[in-house]
Amino acid sequence: MESPHEPNEREGPRKVGDGETSPLLGRRSSDVPSRETARPPKQLSTRHAFAVLVSIQIGSGIFASPAQVDSNVPSPGAALLIWVLGGLLSWAGAASFAELGAALPLNGGTQEYLRRVYGDTMAFLMGWIYIMAVKPSSMAIQSIVIAESIGSVTSATPLPDWKMKVIAASAFISMIIINSINTKTTIRLSESFTVVKITAVLLVVFAGLAAVLAHLINPSSSLSGSKDWYTKDWFAPRPSVAEGKPVDWKGISTWDRFGHYTAAIYAGLWAYDGWDNANFVASEIKDPGRALPRAIKAAMAVVLSCYELVNIAYYILLPWDTMSASDAVAVAAAKSLLGRPAGIVVTILVAISCAGSITSNIFSVGRLTVAASQHHYLPGLFSQRGIPSFGKRSDVHPEDEFLSQPTSPVEGTPLPDSIYDAPINANILALFVTLVYVFVGNFRALLTFVSMAMWVFYVSTVVGLLILRRREPELHRPYRALTLLPIVFVVVGSLVIARSAIFAPFQSGGLATLLFVGSSISHFRGRLQRRRE
Repeated sequence: MESPHEPNEREGPRKVGDGETSPLLGRRSSDVPSRETARPPKQLSTRHAFAVLVSIQIGSGIFASPAQVDSNVPSPGAALLIWVLGGLLSWAGAASFAELGAALPLNGGTQEYLRRVYGDTMAFLMGWIYIMAVKPSSMAIQSIVIAESIGSVTSATPLPDWKMKVIAASAFISMIIINSINTKTTIRLSESFTVVKITAVLLVVFAGLAAVLAHLINPSSSLSGSKDWYTKDWFAPRPSVAEGKPVDWKGISTWDRFGHYTAAIYAGLWAYDGWDNANFVASEIKDPGRALPRAIKAAMAVVLSCYELVNIAYYILLPWDTMSASDAVAVAAAKSLLGRPAGIVVTILVAISCAGSITSNIFSVGRLTVAASQHHYLPGLFSQRGIPSFGKRSDVHPEDEFLSQPTSPVEGTPLPDSIYDAPINANILALFVTLVYVFVGNFRALLTFVSMAMWVFYVSTVVGLLILRRREPELHRPYRALTLLPIVFVVVGSLVIARSAIFAPFQSGGLATLLFVGSSISHFRGRLQRRRE
C-alpha cells in the first residue's frame, strides 16, 4: 500500500472527494502523470520482483491457515485441492494485476488503479478499509498465532482465552515499539525475518520427507509420523469440527457444504495474500511488461508448490483428527515427531515468522496512514514523523512523501536521513485499532473478516481492468492477460464474497458498517473542500 496520488489533471474535470467522477466508461487520457519522471530510477529486475512476492506471500498464513482449511473440508485430499484452487485463483488475480502494472507502472498498486477507474472516493475507501480493518486484523491474527504457538509448548492444556489475548497483545505492543525506532531498523528486521520464514517452511517439508523415509526403512519407526497417512484413504469423508460444531459431511446440505468450502478457500487465500505486492513497485521495475509477468509466474509456482508440500507434511506428521484442533499446526507437527524440544524450536521460528509479517504490516500501514493524513483523509497529526523534539516530517508534501519512502521493507529505496523518522502517531493509531481486534475477535472470525475486506477490492480492481480494456483500448499494454483469467477471477471471487457475507453475517455487517462510515467521511470531506474553494 502506498500513498494516494492526486488525480491526473489530464484525465478531465472531476470532483475530487465527493464521489462524483466522469462516466464510468467515458474516455480518459492514458497519459502517465508528469511526476512519473521524478520517480526513483528503474533499478529492480525480475529477480527482485520475484523475491518481493515470495518473501511477502510465505508468512504466518502457512503456519495457521491449514487448521481452518482442514476443519471446513471432508478429507485431507479435499484440503490439498483447496490449496491448489486458492493458488490458481491467486495466480489468475496476479496475472490480471500484472497487466495493470505493466500498462500503468504507478507505485501504489491497487489504490492507484481504483483511483484511475472509479475516482477518488474508491481510492479513499480502500485506504480507509486497509487502515481500519485489513492491516489491523492481519496483525491481530499474526499476534494470536504467536500466542497460540507459545501456549502450545508452555502448557499441556490450552491456555485460557484471556491469557492468550494478553500474550498476543504483549507481542504486538513489543513489535510496535521496536518498529517505532526508525525505518532502517524496520528494514533490517524484515530482511532477517524473511530468512527465518523460509527456513521454517523448509524444516516442515524436510520433517515430512524424513517421516516418509523412516517409514520406508522401518514401518514401525517412531519417526514415521502419524499412522493415518499410510493407513487411511486421503479422499474418504470423515467427521470434522468447524467453529466448534461437528460437521456430518454425508448428511450436510449442498448450501451448507458450499459455505464450509468458502471458509476453507478464504483461509487458503489469506495464506497466499501478497501476490499483488510487486505492483506496488511497478514504476521501479526495469521493463515491467516482461519482468513483472515473469516474476509473478515464477513466484506463484514456487509458493503454490511450497504450500502444497507443507500441507502434505502436516498430514504425514499429525493424526488427522487433531489437524484442526490448533491454529499452531507447525508447532503441533514438530512436537508429534520429535517431542517438546522440537516444538519449542519451531515455536520460536513461527513466532519470528509472524513477527516478520507484523513488521511488514506496521511498515505499510504506517506509511499509508501518513499519506492519508497528508491528503486530508485523516487528521494532520498522523502525518507527523519521529519524536517531536527530534524533528517532525509533517511538512513533507504527499508527492515528496511518496517519492522518498520505500513501498515495502524489501525494496531498497533510499531512506530518509533522520534517525527518528518512524511515523509514531500512525503507529499508535495502528496499535489501538489492532488491540481492539485482538481482544474482541478470534483467529477464525478475523480471518474471514480480513479476507472478505481484501477481496472486495481485489475483485473491484480486476473489474476495473475489464473496464479499462473497453474505455482505453489504445492504452499501451506490454503484457495482456488471457481474457478468461480476469473473468474467472471476478466470477469466483464474487461468489466467494457473496456466500461469505451470508455465511458470516457478523463480519460482513462490520465490513458494511466501515464502508458506510468511510463513504460518509469521503462525502463530507468533499463538501468541505467545495466550500473552501
